[in-house]
Amino acid sequence: MENDDLDAATDRINAGAEVATVEPSLIEYIWKCMNSIPREQRQGTSPGFTGVLADPGRFPQNPDEHLAMMIRYALLNALVERGILDTYMKDESLRQKVFTAAALFPCDKNDLGEAVAQGLVPDSSSDVSQKTGEAFRQTGYDPELSQVGNKFIDWMLHNC
Repeated sequence: MENDDLDAATDRINAGAEVATVEPSLIEYIWKCMNSIPREQRQGTSPGFTGVLADPGRFPQNPDEHLAMMIRYALLNALVERGILDTYMKDESLRQKVFTAAALFPCDKNDLGEAVAQGLVPDSSSDVSQKTGEAFRQTGYDPELSQVGNKFIDWMLHNC
């Protein structure tokens, strides 16, 4: 896959295109690979860098699907890290629904941004937390009104 092709796929997402769907088994595979890395060593690790743990041949060669795989894993990971999916991730049959939803949920860059941004705002009342929250609000985003987790769960319960 050429970098130019991946750049073009990124440009389409940045222009507002919906993120392509991927196979649910791919999201589950990446999840298992990433979770085999100890938590403290996962900082900065992304699905694109799991080659030592994963079979790169399983990754999509189509740039739109490859980017979708990374975005959808990042969205799932952000929701899990925030604890929104705790109930569903503890039960094997429900976890399969989470992987299916992560692979097929209609989403775009704003959904990913919201999921990731929610995790950037600390829950404490420190000056840093207040400044970060205020910076988000100045851009029109209120981290306390995040809805992507609710949208994800609602879609999952009605479609998976």
